Order: sequence, then structure tokens, then C-alpha cells
Amino acid sequence: MNASRAPYQAVIFDWDGTLLDSTHHIVGALIGACQDLGLKVPSPEEAGWVIGLSLQAALYQLAPELPASEADTFAEHYKTHYRRLMHELHLFQGQAQLLQELHGYGVVLGVATGKSRRGLDTSIQSLGLQGLFQATRTVDEARGKPDPDMLEQLLAELELAQDAVLMVGDTTHDVLMAKAAGIDSLAVSYGAHRASLLQTSQPTALVHSVAEMQAWVRSSVRI
Repeated sequence: MNASRAPYQAVIFDWDGTLLDSTHHIVGALIGACQDLGLKVPSPEEAGWVIGLSLQAALYQLAPELPASEADTFAEHYKTHYRRLMHELHLFQGQAQLLQELHGYGVVLGVATGKSRRGLDTSIQSLGLQGLFQATRTVDEARGKPDPDMLEQLLAELELAQDAVLMVGDTTHDVLMAKAAGIDSLAVSYGAHRASLLQTSQPTALVHSVAEMQAWVRSSVRI
């Protein structure tokens, strides 16, 4: 962080690939659903690129030949594959401690994710993170990334100025959403998008490991 700027009062996190070590599972579920329906099977990189987007936007990228009438069928196949792996999902090392520490110091915490409301709430509960986030937004309540709607809603609900908030995410969709909302972004290259791709979206800062992300956030917030 630029030493001359005021510390951030709030941190908004993406979920999958940023806090939750789930990128591999989502890629596998997307590829599995494509195989089930006889669609062109994307490469792991192609499947990883759509992580964070709404299902409709992801399908447009992965399977433009799929009729809109079959989108629900695709979603069910994806969910079936994903549920088989849910018991394996866990936070990246040290993320729970980071969240608890920031919350304890009074830093406002939020989530902006391409997951469904049910999916996010289930994940938060299963990981024992209830009560740590003051506000969250999913694609069920807002337009999908990179549209800034999620962040704009969170800023309004939390009554925070743009320069008081940091967005942390693992995809260009997160960075572009933050940029459109007028807030700073910290991109992490340990998730869905490679560092070279993340750099094209020009985040405020880019880090390459979970430990680096945690250190950067700790040094940049008001505690």
C-alpha cells in the first residue's frame, strides 16, 4: 500500500479461490457438466477463467451452443459434481485467523461473490464463519461481475466511501468490478487466474501467495 494513503476501513473478499481453496473443484465440476451433456469440453484454463461469473455468463463463454432452455439442466449437473467434492473444501491456510483478527480489530468485512445466496450461506456456516461479515452480496441479489453492482450495494449498505474500501480477489472479474466501482483492488494469483492475466486488468497491487495476501491486508487496514 502507498504509505501516504489512509488505511482501509473495510475489506471485501471474493469467496472461491480467494478465501476458499475451491478452484480445482469448480473447474472439475464445470468440465464434468460439459461432459455429461455432450458439450465441447473446456480446458482447465478455460473453465478457470469463468470462475466468479454468474452461471449465465459462464455458460455463454464455455458453451455458447447450449440452448437457453437447457441452462437449468447444466446447472443441476454442475451442482451434482460440485456436491460430491464439498466435503473436501477448506479455507486456505490462515484465512480463518485473518478474518477473526480483522473482525476483532473492528475492520468491516464483506463478501462479493458469483456464488448463489444458498451456496454462500451454506459455505459460511459449514466453515464456522458466522458473524464475521457485516454484509455480503451474491448473484442472487446483484448483477454479476465485472458489473460494479455488488460493490455499489455494499458501499451503500455499509455507508463507506470508495477510498475506505479494498476489494480482494483472484480473477480479472474482481479487479474490473472494483475499478468500475472506484475502489482499490488486491489481486491474488494463487486462485483461478494467472498473474500475467491479472496484470492486464491493472489491480492496485498483485500478490502471489496466501501468506503475501495476508501480510498485505494486515499492513493496509486500520487496526
